[in-house]
Amino acid sequence: MSNWLADPRATLKELDRVDCLESQLRFTAKFFREKEQAEFLVGAHHRVIADTLDRVIRGEIPRLIINIPPGYTKTEMAVVHFVARGLAWNPRARFIHASFNGPLALFNSNSVRDVVALEGYQEHWPVKIRDDVAAKELWRTTEGGGMKASHAAGPITGFRAGRMEPGFTGALIIDDPVKPDDAESEIERTKVNNRWHSTFKSRLAHEDVPVIVIMQRLHVDDFSGFLLKGGAGCRWHHLLLPVEIDNAALYPAEYTHGDPIPHGLPDGPLWAAKHTGEQIVLLKTNPYVFAGQYGQVPTVAGGNLFKAEWLTPYTVLPPLAYRVIYVDTAQKTSERNDYSVFQCWGMGKDGKAYLLDQIRGRFEAPDLEKTARLFWAKHRAADHTIFGALRAMKIEDKSSGTGLIQSLGRLPVDPAMAQVVVPVVGIPREKDKVMRANDALPSFAAGLVRIPAEGPETAWIAGWRGEMLAFPNGAHDDQVDPTMDAVNEMVGGAGSAAEQMMRAFG
Repeated sequence: MSNWLADPRATLKELDRVDCLESQLRFTAKFFREKEQAEFLVGAHHRVIADTLDRVIRGEIPRLIINIPPGYTKTEMAVVHFVARGLAWNPRARFIHASFNGPLALFNSNSVRDVVALEGYQEHWPVKIRDDVAAKELWRTTEGGGMKASHAAGPITGFRAGRMEPGFTGALIIDDPVKPDDAESEIERTKVNNRWHSTFKSRLAHEDVPVIVIMQRLHVDDFSGFLLKGGAGCRWHHLLLPVEIDNAALYPAEYTHGDPIPHGLPDGPLWAAKHTGEQIVLLKTNPYVFAGQYGQVPTVAGGNLFKAEWLTPYTVLPPLAYRVIYVDTAQKTSERNDYSVFQCWGMGKDGKAYLLDQIRGRFEAPDLEKTARLFWAKHRAADHTIFGALRAMKIEDKSSGTGLIQSLGRLPVDPAMAQVVVPVVGIPREKDKVMRANDALPSFAAGLVRIPAEGPETAWIAGWRGEMLAFPNGAHDDQVDPTMDAVNEMVGGAGSAAEQMMRAFG
């Protein structure tokens, strides 16, 4: 009591220092406020993450995986303020931080330095950064600690996480090692997964240095999946935080090397300030993306990517605003290669996309051009007042598609086709089939796509349906390509034709 009366401010300062040192949540809230001049909006999930990181500091968890949706401030808490707090515990601690986003890793490294430089931090822990080693990618403290930031696929040399000393001496922190656009590529996934044995593990000063992996799930075989299924040969404490908590859900049996961390959160939205129940319903319109990035338990992109109930037939066409022909051409005409496909789609004034007609076959170059002109002529002759104007033929601009685009731009070899002029638009490819299919899923789920009912003139629709339901593991996917082009362009969301039609026709 006498010490309190003698210098109450010193006592409060010491209590604050101890509180921040012992609690990741209090540390983050205090120094986020000082750095950003704004309150750290605390959700229940932040408390769970903080408690788990406290266990890492205390040496109770040597290997940790945190799976959580994007935008839930995981990096702020588990990278920036965790490293800053670790240096408060031990200014000799050494950290390595890796991410698929190299510039972001450097930004995070600089943010750690910003926290360490704060007046409030320095009052508690006068940690100093050496002037001679103070770059964003590598900096050191005067006590011998420091931080190395790197691209997850880049070299990490000349620095190790942790030290050959007792107690907490640093950590390896891997934050989103896989780029979302690369997650569907087996080559890219394997490259990152192999980094555990080729690079990451060798960068630890000793086996007990903590490793923290924090990421949104992107694929069943992404880095988290690789580790949880035994790829590293060791066990991992696993904090699994989906956007919607369901305490009845079972822990995946295939995670043979995962030890789930109880979170104690109630059923419902993980953080209603970020995603309400109503917003989560909208996220579920893309079940594949939702299962991974938001549910944190990705599913295999197999035959159930498209659901049968989404392939809704029509028997009577509504008024159409316009039509477009979409084309996917095969590289070769052998039996083992895909077909070339011509599809005619109509944009309904009701804001839906309608598949109208299709031709599918294996065509040599001269026949491919002739088929294109005949298919165009057939639909060009339809009554525009009923079916809308036929605007263009859009062709994937690669391989034989590039050749077809060039052929249609010249006068036809067949004199009978001389009057058939085809306005052609090349389609560049920036995404693979699975990524484009995922983009189109919400439109199918929302009922914005209609296909013809099967009949004498539309017997081909059965094959189309079967290919769609088997994608991406079916023998062929040539009919999927032009379908995704049409759906994404016509009803694919903001800026799509559907949005414009709804504004124009109410």
